[in-house]
Amino acid sequence: MGIELKQPDSAHLPHTNGSSGTLPERSSPTGIAVLIVGGGVAGLLAGLECWRQGHERWPDMAKENDRISYEMWISWHKINGDLISGPAPFRPNAQKKDGPEGPNTLQTAKIYRHSRPTMHKMLADQVERVGLTVEYGKHVTQYQEDPDSSKAYVILENNEKIEADLVVAADGIGSKSYSITLGRQVPARPTGFSIYRALLPIDQALVDPVIDEKFPLLENGMSSTQLWMGIESWSNKVGPEVVLQTTATIDGWPDFADRLIKATAKDQIHDFKLMWREPQPCWVSPGGRVVQIGDAAHSFLPSSGNGATQGMEDAVSLAACLRLAGKDNVPWATRVHNKLRFERVSCLQMLGVLNHEMRNRSANADASQTKPIGILGSWIWKHDPEHYAIENYEKALRHLTSGSEFLNTNVPPGHVYQPWTIDEILKAKETGREIVLDGDWD
Repeated sequence: MGIELKQPDSAHLPHTNGSSGTLPERSSPTGIAVLIVGGGVAGLLAGLECWRQGHERWPDMAKENDRISYEMWISWHKINGDLISGPAPFRPNAQKKDGPEGPNTLQTAKIYRHSRPTMHKMLADQVERVGLTVEYGKHVTQYQEDPDSSKAYVILENNEKIEADLVVAADGIGSKSYSITLGRQVPARPTGFSIYRALLPIDQALVDPVIDEKFPLLENGMSSTQLWMGIESWSNKVGPEVVLQTTATIDGWPDFADRLIKATAKDQIHDFKLMWREPQPCWVSPGGRVVQIGDAAHSFLPSSGNGATQGMEDAVSLAACLRLAGKDNVPWATRVHNKLRFERVSCLQMLGVLNHEMRNRSANADASQTKPIGILGSWIWKHDPEHYAIENYEKALRHLTSGSEFLNTNVPPGHVYQPWTIDEILKAKETGREIVLDGDWD
């Protein structure tokens, strides 16, 4: 899918459902033509942010985001269903600050949880409202750039060529852009874990009274998400009978869980192998005219819960860097963006692996322990990628052009970044050596 940027006729445009809405004030156009390949969360938001290029947020999307999001209550269980802890709200660690409950009291930020389809529709509707051109069914086979013409382009499977000042590869882990950014594909390696993923209508499941009894509403009227830990490619569909063969090998596996599996349609269960990939420090082509964002730049374990968030941060950061650089300096914009983002993302990739291990260890721990959410420090959820780009663009640019000192501050406080590899993590796991995290990750 490709997104082409253009100016709508008015700042007051109708929603696709016919209601009115107000767009944020748009900064003066930079004249940069941007082609975005990929229509996921990162690609759609990149299109919107490149259109906006200013400091105002999206007022209507903020309201819609509040409407479609919900607070997630989680209970943590062993693989046989035994409760470890919860249910409790899924929130970041509390910090002392002034709030409605008084001065210097413990406060937590809201974590937005969404149904992915409703969030994707919110972004897609906004893309249509601002007048961005979206073309579907365009399969990119090559990414190329021409330094002499200051253009990048893609080749489609029908040999059609589409060019722009900048091509953004937001087309996920299977992106063809690796050939121009790294010169090779990034291999995926198995973690040894797998999850079965399925979507099942509530009414279809709760018709069984045994299942209904196991998933009651909480006293506050909220529903609770149960996370069972212990057994964990992109992605094979299997029938319930295949999953039941697996659950039959698990000591203490409860009957109601098998009932829930049997109630799931045959084509709705995905055998989802958890894979990991080495952190890749280079997301930009040699000429700076092709840049990767989202999973194309940095894949996360699905259990990390951070992939879409970091794709959105990429979108905001890249658009801000392009505006600061201007049309004549697009290559420097992408390189600065890469510099500002890689270390933060790499820390979060490692954190996803460590949290994954922490949760799996919790599956074998005593059921009275605290809930194994893992690390969710304020450096993660308080970060503003646009503000960070504005504050640090010139510093990072001087570092890249003249070698002046520059240290990223969007990582855990006090942490000095060191490159890491999956093999190092696996070796530490095999030898029982704990990985020590310098700085304040939590």
